[in-house]
Amino acid sequence: MDLLPVNYEAAKFWMGFVQLAGLVALFIYTHITNKSKANASAINAVRQDMEEDNDRLEQRLARAERRQDVFESRLEGAPTHQDLSRVYERLNDVAEDLSGVSGQMRALSHQLSMVNQYLLNQKGGHGQ
Repeated sequence: MDLLPVNYEAAKFWMGFVQLAGLVALFIYTHITNKSKANASAINAVRQDMEEDNDRLEQRLARAERRQDVFESRLEGAPTHQDLSRVYERLNDVAEDLSGVSGQMRALSHQLSMVNQYLLNQKGGHGQ
């Protein structure tokens, strides 16, 4: 029984070729899976950043709403234009009254000055 002669050089070539093809396939597979993992981790990082930004914005919005509620409650107690016009009318009335009192005080001061002058002249006349 005669064995077929085996061409070891051809077998060695084909074995090297199969190994090279396997390495190329392994490289492609590894590259694709690592790229997929990198994309997934980048997406997760962006998602986490967006969630943190969203949480901060929600907190700021809640603070702004509280401040607005306080402002609105204070605004409800603030005087209206009608209230202010009534206050201004009363102030004008008080100013008019004060002006009248001031005029009366001037007149009274003048009269008091005249009385003092008269009294000083009368005493001065009797003493001579």
